[in-house]
Amino acid sequence: MENMFISIIIPTYNEEKYIGKCFESLKKQSYENFEIVIVDDGSTDKTKEIVQKYKKIKLFGGKHKGTAFSRNLGAGKAKGEILIFIDADMTFDKYYLENLIKPILKNEKIIGTTHENEIATNTNNIWSRLWGEIRVDKEGAKSVKIFRAIRKNKFLEMGGFDSKYGYADDQTFWYKYGVKPVVAENTICYHNNPETLEETFKQAKWIGASWKERFVIFKMFGIKYFALILFGLFLPVLVFLKSLKTRISGVSFRNKIRFFWFKFRGYFEGIEKAVVRREVWK
Repeated sequence: MENMFISIIIPTYNEEKYIGKCFESLKKQSYENFEIVIVDDGSTDKTKEIVQKYKKIKLFGGKHKGTAFSRNLGAGKAKGEILIFIDADMTFDKYYLENLIKPILKNEKIIGTTHENEIATNTNNIWSRLWGEIRVDKEGAKSVKIFRAIRKNKFLEMGGFDSKYGYADDQTFWYKYGVKPVVAENTICYHNNPETLEETFKQAKWIGASWKERFVIFKMFGIKYFALILFGLFLPVLVFLKSLKTRISGVSFRNKIRFFWFKFRGYFEGIEKAVVRREVWK
């Protein structure tokens, strides 16, 4: 395989619990010709101190401006011909990088790839189990619009990630240009799900805020407010039906109600924030 130099870009925001494990996983990769670029998004914990303990890792930081800003800044500082975008709470199979970039190296027409397996590692936690153990499987990967690896020249040519998409900024090229990544075979990574109801609410709110740009109905004048009101009115019903439908061993119906209440209320507040107040959730 061609030994092309690649840049791994990781945005961080209060990731002291995870960032060390991410680095240790990357150190064990079969593909070794890479740099790590960290863009800290205004962390208030010990994230930056932990990063600074590792040699040869580039660290850039600033105010809390969101993941799109951080990823774009990292791309601008990167020296690699291929950019790899990952999260600080991810770990990887030994051959993840090698297999992720393989289609790009083999076919010059392929501009980027996504992985085919993403598994939650913290499913001993009940709230994590309710999010789901398999975040991406081989079949689902075919519809994923997230670029995990992309040629740097193409990334810059398309203008980088757009912060207006919030949670879905790494799907920018699909929403703007209809461009999807190719699924790279035998790419396995591990990711953490939210572990508390507060984390569940915040994650859902971030996701919900991105719906304004991702779904046409929330852009349509008049109808978008009707859709928001309708969602709010039927929120308790949606929570009850989802809780009834969900079958996960060891999780009581009461906890399912609690989980989906926090999750759906987060979606609702995120949409309201974006549609009514026109704010981007970072």
